[in-house]
Amino acid sequence: MSGGTVIVGASLAGLRVAEALRAGGYTGRLRLVGEEHHLPYDRPPLSKQVLTGEWHAARTALTTSAKLTEAGIETVLGARAVAVDDEAVTLADGGRLDYDRLVVATGAAARTWPGAAPEGRVHRLRTLADGVRLRAALEAGGPLVVVGGGFIGLEVAAAGRASGLDVTVVEAASTPLEPVLGPAIGACFTRLHRAHGVRVLTGVPITAIEESAGAVAVRLADGTELSAAHVVVGIGAEPNNAWLSGLGLDDAAGVPCDARGRAGDRVWALGDVAAWEQPGHRDAVRHEHWTSAVDQAAVVAAALLGREPARPMAPPYFWSTQYEVNFQLVGRPDLATSVEVLEAGEDGADRGTVFALADPAGRRVAVAAFHNPRRFLRLRRELQEESAAAVTPS
Repeated sequence: MSGGTVIVGASLAGLRVAEALRAGGYTGRLRLVGEEHHLPYDRPPLSKQVLTGEWHAARTALTTSAKLTEAGIETVLGARAVAVDDEAVTLADGGRLDYDRLVVATGAAARTWPGAAPEGRVHRLRTLADGVRLRAALEAGGPLVVVGGGFIGLEVAAAGRASGLDVTVVEAASTPLEPVLGPAIGACFTRLHRAHGVRVLTGVPITAIEESAGAVAVRLADGTELSAAHVVVGIGAEPNNAWLSGLGLDDAAGVPCDARGRAGDRVWALGDVAAWEQPGHRDAVRHEHWTSAVDQAAVVAAALLGREPARPMAPPYFWSTQYEVNFQLVGRPDLATSVEVLEAGEDGADRGTVFALADPAGRRVAVAAFHNPRRFLRLRRELQEESAAAVTPS
């Protein structure tokens, strides 16, 4: 039997490629390989609705066994890819999956604190199991310390407050999200969380996290010691591509791909693990966004089918809901060197504020908004048109 197409990574990106291939008329063998035992599920709710208890974990499911069987998509679950060569993927149990074409969608792994016990009181949040375990921890009560003021950390902090916990966020930078969005936008998040009773400590690195019976001690460089029932570490993620060393695709920055996801002869990659070329900016970037995974899946499926994509890639888009505020971001904030307020919030408050982020040449590269969906939608369309024009040959 032909190896057909093997998709390693049974999450959103991998599933959408498989579905698009079948919808596009692909009739070959199609296998979806996942390290977890769960069928593909949606990750954004893990730090939002699942943590707050609004959703049961089962609601995150993206498909069913019946739908996959009907589409002729074979699943190989609970199977971790550990190596690959030009002919096959090797699994942790020693099994090998031959392939004619390989799609890599293995995502990224959340960094954790060195020495943290896997099932202890120091948590990370990346998988469904992580989300279920952390939800149980929030329900158990007790002070919560969040290490890292990125989006995951701040969403966990908001969920902790919704559960009535005493919450402290510790961020080494001068404001949360400063490395991503700059101090002005980061300051808005600081005010938002402090207004809801979160203690936000910034500009002080952590020197140690030590777990003991029933508690965790978090020690800061200035001598402060925080005591918590649980600690959540949200200090970023790293691409899951070490297993691709046999193909030379284990770059620490992610699997290097062209603008259509091609990583090599018969190999494509997408989602959090992949660094795609950005024609409009002449660089390659990993976009850890839900919408990027969906958009890239359509492009990769078209490439595998020998067709042109139905539409060009849109600028990366991201959203975060914290308390009653919905924050939206589109574009490339990593290219920005300046931030301008396009529209001030109502009554001098942050809610309703819209920001434009520009590069050194003054070109708008991103737009962000605090709960201002109408204005944001117009600006998002403008940025999409500008991005499309930048990559269209004159």
